[in-house]
Amino acid sequence: MSLLLVVVLSFFSRSCSVSSGQYYVSDDCSSITHNPCHPLSVYAGDMSQYSNSIFYFIGTSDINDDVNITAVRNVTLYGLDQACLISNRSNERSILIYNSSHVNISNMFINNVHVIAQSSNNITMTDSLFNGTEVVNTIKLNNTFDVNVSSSVFALCAVNITYEPLPVCSTELPHYSLILTNVTLKNSLMVLSTYHGASYNLSATFDNIIYSCSTFILGDSLFYFHIKNSSFRSVPYHNNVFTIEFSENLKSFEPQCKFPGIQLVSTFVIQESQFRDNFYGPAIIRHAYLPRTLSNHFIIVIVMKSCLIANNTSTGLFIDEKFMTSIQINITDTQFIGNKANVIVSSNSISLSNVTVANSTSTGLKLSFSSVTIENKLTFKHNAGVVGGGLAINDSSQLTLSSSANLEFIGNHASYKGGGIFVEETSGSGITLEASNIPLTLINNSARIFGDDIYGYTDRGSNRFNLTNPNISSTGDVRKIQFCNFTNLKNASDKQIYPGQALKFHIVLLGYDYFGSLSVTDGLLEILNHIYARFKPKTNCSSLVEYKPNHAPSHVEHALVFVTKTLFSIYWNYIVNECPIGFSVVNSQGRFICACSQSVSRENVTCNITSLSITHNGLLWIGMYNTCTSFNANSTNPNACIINEDCLLYCSPNPVTFQLNDTDTQCVDNRGQRMCGSCRERYSLLMGSNKCGQCHDNYMIIAWIALFAVMGVLLVVLLIALNLTVSLGTLNGLLFYVNIVKLYEPVFSRKGALPVLRQAISWTNLDFGFEMCFYNGMDSYARQWLQFAFPLYLWIIIIIIIQLCRRYGKISRLMGSHAVPVLSTLFLLSYSKLLSHKKFYDALIKKLFKKQDEDDDPLLDVTDSHLTVDQQRREIIPSSTDYVRRESVVDLF
Repeated sequence: MSLLLVVVLSFFSRSCSVSSGQYYVSDDCSSITHNPCHPLSVYAGDMSQYSNSIFYFIGTSDINDDVNITAVRNVTLYGLDQACLISNRSNERSILIYNSSHVNISNMFINNVHVIAQSSNNITMTDSLFNGTEVVNTIKLNNTFDVNVSSSVFALCAVNITYEPLPVCSTELPHYSLILTNVTLKNSLMVLSTYHGASYNLSATFDNIIYSCSTFILGDSLFYFHIKNSSFRSVPYHNNVFTIEFSENLKSFEPQCKFPGIQLVSTFVIQESQFRDNFYGPAIIRHAYLPRTLSNHFIIVIVMKSCLIANNTSTGLFIDEKFMTSIQINITDTQFIGNKANVIVSSNSISLSNVTVANSTSTGLKLSFSSVTIENKLTFKHNAGVVGGGLAINDSSQLTLSSSANLEFIGNHASYKGGGIFVEETSGSGITLEASNIPLTLINNSARIFGDDIYGYTDRGSNRFNLTNPNISSTGDVRKIQFCNFTNLKNASDKQIYPGQALKFHIVLLGYDYFGSLSVTDGLLEILNHIYARFKPKTNCSSLVEYKPNHAPSHVEHALVFVTKTLFSIYWNYIVNECPIGFSVVNSQGRFICACSQSVSRENVTCNITSLSITHNGLLWIGMYNTCTSFNANSTNPNACIINEDCLLYCSPNPVTFQLNDTDTQCVDNRGQRMCGSCRERYSLLMGSNKCGQCHDNYMIIAWIALFAVMGVLLVVLLIALNLTVSLGTLNGLLFYVNIVKLYEPVFSRKGALPVLRQAISWTNLDFGFEMCFYNGMDSYARQWLQFAFPLYLWIIIIIIIQLCRRYGKISRLMGSHAVPVLSTLFLLSYSKLLSHKKFYDALIKKLFKKQDEDDDPLLDVTDSHLTVDQQRREIIPSSTDYVRRESVVDLF
């Protein structure tokens, strides 16, 4: 009976309420049994008369005009089923709420319609969907107090919430609230701005929110924000997923409420929330033009507790306060996992407690111009970076460790230096311990260059770490420079170079390790006028520093000064000399450099002053004329006579690089000297060719002599027995052409092609026909006489036979009339030997007479003084066309 009474009373109450302030809204009221029922356009024009009313929406309501809810109280827009929506196709219509209170939007689907509330309070949105289509919808709340949004979704919406000062300051501080619970922002943005100063206290709670992108612009205002159990995801067109920005209050807002003697504190708490899989993680920044001190002297405390910041591809946590003095950031029980980097810049009051930084790809935590305090445990695991794998303290930053601090660095790696910790000593960065024996764990950290565990920190203070693993690898910035070439710089000779050459030094840099001992390190050296050199240091002094000064040749002593960032300096004097032989100084683009001199310069010839070398394309010989006095490639003599001639014989046809004191490099077949006309040192001219070789076995000479002695007798017997003499016309002509071919052998086959034919021709001319070293030191002159020995030996044999024939008739009858023709044949076979020996004899006579003339008149003919250097050189040294005919200089046979 009681249950039936309750149902009856409830039905009666609802019926009375509908008749007094309940309205039904539908575009098709003919199918609606409830009254009154009208389309939304009937009510939308002016709703000020509908206070204390409920509008029930049934089906779809298209609107063509704005819905103005102005100066009303207790108005509810309620959808009776899932199909209840307010829609506009043009995206130009809005639901405007102004100067109203207790407005409730519940169970509604509002599509493509803006919602704007201003100067109102007690606004409630629950179980509703706000959806934008092609253009992002605007949900704008301006000075709308005590707002409660729950169980709602905003899709493709821009939610803009702004708080400004009240027109009049109150003696008692008002409190207003903003509550968002179980709200999802899908592909949407939310911007919350506070410019209200101290005119009221704003309390905002965000519980279980799935955000697309959120920005909190915090002016100099009083507030308490609490975000918990929320998740943040960035939208495709906006990479900043979560930003807290400190900004200046708008100057047009008046008045400025003051509470003298009371310290106002604003708090922003982020608890048990996740920022993961975004481009940027959470950022806390200050507006560029905001003063360092807030005008109302607020203290703003930001607390991040039990949060996860993970897998953000650019930065995990980014803080840049720009040295604001009234900001305190406390991060506790939070994990930074798998981010590219976590960065704190220009921030003064930041504390970390029970924080883990792991798997970062560009340094676990970077400090720049910042001061950070470690209150409890701070762990770095498996982070990687270039300078500093786990922690990098740069740009005058300070890391302070309280008495309860505990540092752990496990498995971090730096591709340059400071695998675990990097401290930039040169900028004054450092680590301060407020107590002694603070635990420091360094395990399995590594760096590619130096400082596997620590780089840049030395334990010098009264408070020291308690190393759980004392076997650590550490070093620091360069404090001393040491030359590896010598130990006493004061007694070292000056370095001498040529224009264009580099000064080269092998240097080792030393810095202090964790324990205060000097150890090898790296650094940046300044060399004169802000020219810097960086090199990879090595413990074996193989690191090289190069510097090219720019001075014209002189005997002035210059000073080379090395300066490091730690202001340690050292110097060494050097002199720039005149260019060496074959080089001359030129000014190329403002720099002095030694290039090819005029006597060396020609097409396809290049000179390298660094290596003192000359390069050409081959078939060319460049060298000194008078080499009776030994000289080095770096000898200086501007009046030296240089030979620069084509060389078609015995010179390499391939590109050649050489120095003027080693011109033999231009020659082939182990030849050398001027124009490759002789053998190199410790080489001998080979019998049977114009190549040079080394003699290895003296016993082979005896075997060759015995062999040719037997072959001589056999050859004479063969000629007599077969009657192979010049008395036969065919053989006479054949031998003549064979001699011609032998004379021009270097032209026909300068690289020894057709070896079988070559040996046959050589044997026909009574030559060896194959290469053999006869004795060490044999030159072309001795070889010609040795080659003449075999024909002479044959002549002696045949002459002995002729004499025996004249004396003994039996031998004469045996030999017949072939002995004398055989002798003539041997003379014809020896034609090339006789001709070459005649030329050697003529050359020797000329040389002797020339020497005698020089002894009689040592003075130079003054008539030659008008000749140029090239003309005098060509008189001394024959040209390439004449050179072939001078067998006394280059042996052709």
